[in-house]
Formats: sequence, C-alpha cells, structure tokens
Amino acid sequence: MSSPAKITRPDGRSNGQVVLDLVADKAPGFLFPYPYLITALSAGTDKCYTRAEVQRIVTATCPRMLKEQARTLHNVPNVGYRIAEAAYHLALAHSRKSRADKQMLRGVQVLEHVRWDEMDENQRMAHQGQLLITNALYQSMKALERRQIEVERAIKQIQESAHSATA
Repeated sequence: MSSPAKITRPDGRSNGQVVLDLVADKAPGFLFPYPYLITALSAGTDKCYTRAEVQRIVTATCPRMLKEQARTLHNVPNVGYRIAEAAYHLALAHSRKSRADKQMLRGVQVLEHVRWDEMDENQRMAHQGQLLITNALYQSMKALERRQIEVERAIKQIQESAHSATA
C-alpha cells in the first residue's frame, strides 16, 4: 500500500479539512453532489479525485466531523452526500450498528470454517486464539443486546401501567 500523497494545496489544508470546511456553514439536509465534492477537493491541487477517493475521504473525515461539528454526512446513492439532520443520527447509528453486527458474525464464520489441515501448528494456534477472542466478543455483544431489549421492554411496561393508571 502506498503512502498518502503529500498535500499540494497552497493553504496546506488536508482533504479532511476541505470536507470539514464545506460542511461548517451548511444547514442539515444540504446535498453535496459528487462533482461538487470532486471539484472542491481538487481545487488548488494537481490531482483530480475520483468518486471512490471522495467516498474514502468522507468516511475518514466523519468521526472528526462528529466531534468538532456534531454533524455527519450520509450517502445518497449515485448522487453524493447529505448533511444528516440531528433527528436522523439515531437511524444512521442503528443502520451502522446492524451492519457491524453482520460483519462480526461473518468474521466469526470465516474463523470457524477453515481448512485446519492447511495450516502449520503455529498458524492453527494463532487462528484458534483469534477465533476464541472474536467469538467471545460477538457473544458478549449479542448478550448485551438481549439484556438491553429486556430492560427496554420492562420500562415500556412500567410506562404503560403508569399511563393506564392515570387515565
């Protein structure tokens, strides 16, 4: 893997800073089409960015954007990125958590279903160790999720009982 290209903008801003500056004064719901982002990132450089590069830059910049601006961008397929409204952050978080859960399960499955005879003893031991750790993490996540669902269900029942008692 090659090292990142040196920033060539006269003002020295990184790609992430360019994206942060674009978002800073825009209202939730504002749409950044891919051509707009490509132009903004390419301005002042000798590079023309591709859609895939823009996607990587936005993905890498979003954690910083959340911390510094309490904003995030969400992908509008084949169009670009939109600034998420605050109320939409919950739906985005849920969607990303669901994808992460699926990836954890896939990781466990990849580690479980392997041709053990194609590995030497050291590789098998390392693989088994990683399988134990990854599976324990996945099972812990699922157990916490089940516990949270039970707590939420109990709270809902209490709220419904309190509401019906006052009605």
